Amino acid sequence: MARKLSEEIKIDPSAIHQNFKELSIKLFCCRYWILEEWECDDLKVPFWRIYHNSVGDSTIRFKNSTIPLNNENILIIPPNTSFSSQLKRNFNFQDESIIGRKFIETDDLATLAAHGKADHFFTHFSLGYPLDFVTNTIYVIKPDETIGHLLKEIKRACVTDLVTNMKESLRVKQLIAACLLNLPDEIWDSGNIDHRILKSIKFIEGNFRRKITNEQLADTANMAVNSFARLFKMSTKITTQQYILKSRVEAGCHLMHHSNKSLDEISYECGFSDRHHFSKIFKKTMKVNPSDYKKLLKMVNGISE
Repeated sequence: MARKLSEEIKIDPSAIHQNFKELSIKLFCCRYWILEEWECDDLKVPFWRIYHNSVGDSTIRFKNSTIPLNNENILIIPPNTSFSSQLKRNFNFQDESIIGRKFIETDDLATLAAHGKADHFFTHFSLGYPLDFVTNTIYVIKPDETIGHLLKEIKRACVTDLVTNMKESLRVKQLIAACLLNLPDEIWDSGNIDHRILKSIKFIEGNFRRKITNEQLADTANMAVNSFARLFKMSTKITTQQYILKSRVEAGCHLMHHSNKSLDEISYECGFSDRHHFSKIFKKTMKVNPSDYKKLLKMVNGISE
């Protein structure tokens, strides 16, 4: 009898199949800065961003709107959304400038505000396909008690350099999920994603460091090359090779944020033929040279060259 009962036990007793949406939050960085200048034009990048400032007069310009960054607002910015930033009141965007440093324990918000500076919390992340291809816009939400508590704890972890440990990494992902839950449901409605495109993207994500041809990708999808290329672009709004380059640039950003590797080493590890090619694609995508991007990271973390 005992054997018969054990044979009838099922892992999931329900006969209804549940097809959950895949969600993988890939963190690139999470930082807390002090800004003296933040005058930038066209801050379009291929990953998501969350911004929150407590003090200061910084603003975001998106299309015909000016959005304040203050304690009452959290900004959620999808990939490839073009916008500009401003901290000074009188500014010519022909002279872009970022001046700032890491927020440290002795800094005081009231003192910053009195000197015309702003604190600036941000995190960069990706959600993968198709969630990285939502409409280009900027969402403004009001922090509730849960989000407010998460922000407070994560900012403290950034200040004390503990934000990359397991507990704080989970907290950052919890903040991202809490913010995304405030977005309108319709932005996630991507319809029925063709399983062949999903399969090819998973292949890219695992192999983008080496040369990938359309023939290889079409083979993974069991399709003719031309038919596959059309379906891929229709589904993602970019070509296969553009998607591969996007993946390589994201990997380069991740290495610059989380390693001390040289640009030559990063170029090689991300699948570029040389540093010149990496710099060309990086600048086209990020609107800044990788050497300048790396210097900025050192500056805001208080590390001198």
